[in-house]
Amino acid sequence: MYLLQYGAEYVPKWMSVAGAGTTPSWEPVVGILVETDIGWVILDTGFSRRFLDDHDACRAVYGPAAFGGDEFHPPRAPDGEPFLTALADAGVGIDEITLAAVSHFHIDHSGGMPLLAAKGIPVVVQRRELGFALARATIAHAYYRPDFTDPAPAWRVVDGDAEIAPGITVLLTPGHTPGHMSYRIDLPETGTWIFTMDAADLAENLFDRSPIGTCAESDDEAFVLPSLARLLDLAEGLDARIVPCHDPHVWRAVRHPPGGHR
Repeated sequence: MYLLQYGAEYVPKWMSVAGAGTTPSWEPVVGILVETDIGWVILDTGFSRRFLDDHDACRAVYGPAAFGGDEFHPPRAPDGEPFLTALADAGVGIDEITLAAVSHFHIDHSGGMPLLAAKGIPVVVQRRELGFALARATIAHAYYRPDFTDPAPAWRVVDGDAEIAPGITVLLTPGHTPGHMSYRIDLPETGTWIFTMDAADLAENLFDRSPIGTCAESDDEAFVLPSLARLLDLAEGLDARIVPCHDPHVWRAVRHPPGGHR
């Protein structure tokens, strides 16, 4: 298993922890690459170059909507397509990917989908996430429609928890978005890992059981704490590592060794 970083985004803390204030920090934008019996599986795909080069879209997400006033802090990412660069850093090409999953359709998780679509690689998504994205989501929700419509991937739609490949289970954890999901990965040597994705951004969310600060719609707020509690209880019951996926200190601590986690 390789832990990928596609770039970083500069965001106020209230986005990650409800009521935390406006102190900003750079948070990593991440993905997970896993070798399985069916081949390489990629979980989340970072930014697209098309979004990064779209000044108006970037400003809509990382400008006044986040900070107020006239502040605008565009994300950082390598040149070219961050998704392909991160795969190459792990020594894997996109043609070696057999399956993908996207936890939700925010711009920092879904940007590689057009590249997957061009290769005919199926993408696992929750039915309610896909429905929201196609029916109601806009850039005001931090959904960038070209990332999931131009071209659209070959969707592999699931409802709730599902094992999508040997050792990889998607976990429905709504709240941040209507169909947000987290990941459970079972490795032969290091055991079970749970990647919260945006059900918990920071270690603080886990330690204090503090809710994240952003939801796509107000109706989603009721699911935030139950999803967080579910992941914490699951990790305790399985004696699993649980990783909050926007915490720069945690992500650095669990960075894969040479040859990946096994």
